Amino acid sequence: MEYERDLSRRVREKIAHRQQILEAAKRVFAKKGFHASTVDEIAREADFSKGTVYVHFANKEDLFFSLIREKTDKLGERLEGIIHGPDDVETKLRKFVKAYLTSFDQDREFFQIMAVERPRLTAETQDRLRVRLRGKYLKTLRLVDEMMQQGVKQGRLTQAEPRFLSITLLGIINSFIAQWLLLGRKDPLCQREPFIVELFLKGAGS
Repeated sequence: MEYERDLSRRVREKIAHRQQILEAAKRVFAKKGFHASTVDEIAREADFSKGTVYVHFANKEDLFFSLIREKTDKLGERLEGIIHGPDDVETKLRKFVKAYLTSFDQDREFFQIMAVERPRLTAETQDRLRVRLRGKYLKTLRLVDEMMQQGVKQGRLTQAEPRFLSITLLGIINSFIAQWLLLGRKDPLCQREPFIVELFLKGAGS
């Protein structure tokens, strides 16, 4: 019993340390950019030794990739909860768009750095990132398909192929995000939710 408690404590500590390092890396990357940052700086920011950082992460690119994985996982869980919730289609649509945009608002600096510095990552890391983001996009697309199928079935959306409606919605959202990131805009992305939803419903509403 004592051994199990000790093991559980060590596991919790390991998870907490990993999260502290990730948060420190996010702050350092946001402040200095990916390529100007060093593992030493991240270790100091996290108040750990450099060796402790390497216990959890292979290198700086592994840290960068892990941050992206964490952000996309959290967003995916949030979106899945909305799609599978009890709300009507229009409410789901508004919540979905707002949650999607808010996730970028909350980590503005990190995602702006990702947009600028992604082409400078090693080919191996770019390939990992491409596979990861493609998988997440397809999973999100399937989630949106469910929402569109519900809307078409209930007569709230036009009788169109649900996949086409899903691609249209995500295309609008991602266009706003790309423009916001690449131009380094400071206004909250989530403020665009009403416009995006109304634009979509005017074209896809029944």
